[in-house]
Amino acid sequence: MTNEHLNDAEIQQYALQKIDCDIYITEHIRHCANCQVKAQQYALLFEGINQQEKPVFDFNLADLVIAQLPETQHKVSYGNAFFYFIICIAIFSGCTIFYFLGTNLLRLFSGITPILSYLLITTVTGLLVFLCIDMYRKYLTKMKTLKYY
Repeated sequence: MTNEHLNDAEIQQYALQKIDCDIYITEHIRHCANCQVKAQQYALLFEGINQQEKPVFDFNLADLVIAQLPETQHKVSYGNAFFYFIICIAIFSGCTIFYFLGTNLLRLFSGITPILSYLLITTVTGLLVFLCIDMYRKYLTKMKTLKYY
């Protein structure tokens, strides 16, 4: 047995659940008069709390709260429309360039050696992959910070 007394949490645990308590708590309370008195006081307190009748409302609290909530207003989002507009402009611009400069572009790329074309494609692909991974990481960090709010 130690000379230190139990703290309030341990005494409350003993007062509420004598069977499920650790053995050192029950042994200490059995031999310590000070802790026995505290445990009896907590037992009386908990018994008094349990004997009080439960409060009952004479009105429906959920209906009162719901009545005070503001109505949800559906907001029209033009974010997707703007995104589709940008895509349409890009496709239209690309088609226009290929229509007017198609034969000249074919001659331009046919004059380049194949190794240079492969290097160009590899560089652009690598850059796109790197940028997409970076954008995804930024998205994850922003979502992680939003979870805390």
